[in-house]
Amino acid sequence: MPKNQAIKEFTNIRVTNDGFQVVITRVGQEHTAYFAGHSDKSLRAAQRHRDRMLRQLPNKRLNTVPRRVLQALGLSEPVVGVFRPRGRKHYSVTYPDLRTGRKRTQAFSWREPNGEIEAYAQAVALRNKVLRRSG
Repeated sequence: MPKNQAIKEFTNIRVTNDGFQVVITRVGQEHTAYFAGHSDKSLRAAQRHRDRMLRQLPNKRLNTVPRRVLQALGLSEPVVGVFRPRGRKHYSVTYPDLRTGRKRTQAFSWREPNGEIEAYAQAVALRNKVLRRSG
């Protein structure tokens, strides 16, 4: 495996020339720790540190999707790439336009509290459709 690249199975852990690096960013501040060597022991120590930091640090999503919305759609956690801007009543999806290569954004808004579930469902459907086309 090439050095200085993230291990896909181990989020927030990178392989460096000297060992493993744990990097977690929250609210613009980076929390970093290094673990010397490329042994299984070093990797396990890096994973334990990462897990402990993720429990201690605040959630990276500043505007979380309400639990009732996730439960209504049978989801256990929010979908990556779908977010709700602070103080707004819409969910945004940012995706690449496959024809031009430019980034596009589409918003799905609601007026009534129950409309939020449908808006999120539509945003997730668009995100999944775009991922299917690009993959």
